[in-house]
Amino acid sequence: MSTDLRIIVVGGGHVGYHMAELLDDRGHDVVIVERDPDRCEVIQDNYVATVIEGDGTRPSILEQAQPGRSDVIASMVGDNVGTNIGVCMTARRLAPDIHTVARIDHGDGDEYDELVDSVVYPEELAAHSAANAVMDVSDGGVRTIEEYSENLELVDITATEEAPAANKRFAEIGFPRGSIVIQRQDDEELATAETVLEPGGRYLVAAKPHCLDELIRLMRG
Repeated sequence: MSTDLRIIVVGGGHVGYHMAELLDDRGHDVVIVERDPDRCEVIQDNYVATVIEGDGTRPSILEQAQPGRSDVIASMVGDNVGTNIGVCMTARRLAPDIHTVARIDHGDGDEYDELVDSVVYPEELAAHSAANAVMDVSDGGVRTIEEYSENLELVDITATEEAPAANKRFAEIGFPRGSIVIQRQDDEELATAETVLEPGGRYLVAAKPHCLDELIRLMRG
């Protein structure tokens, strides 16, 4: 499966919208299905995703989002568990290979294992964790750990063989201004100028949002 995903988000409320925003920032193609016309207008004005106005629980509306062309569907409706599970099951009937993610605000997620691929608890985990659950269907190479403010994110990046910076010392790598690699995840020591970017290694990075794309390109290709 390609790293760039096509993702359907059903429910454009607080969690669904901010999850779509994060996924769009990572370069994924996002479609939001939202039944509230006013909310659709807000999302369109911010231009983070293609918006389809309608009830995502209806197969005819869901088909407009083209699940057969999509990698993931994430149902983030806040109404109840049944709505999100139902949306995911409908999507799977329309596109058997699609990866399904459902928002669960309470209860034991294990009981839904046979019905959906992943569950998220937005009240506890917030939009970042929901976005990470969606991106798990790719190679999982970039995960947002925390957003300290609008100007700083803490990110877990797995380096690849294809990365321009692979097998180079940090002193030789032109990391973008506004970013710093803190340490390799399995290393007790902080990164230094002599640290080597090893393919397959997971690195903890602090970066300003504007330089994340360049940082990911350097470390992943």
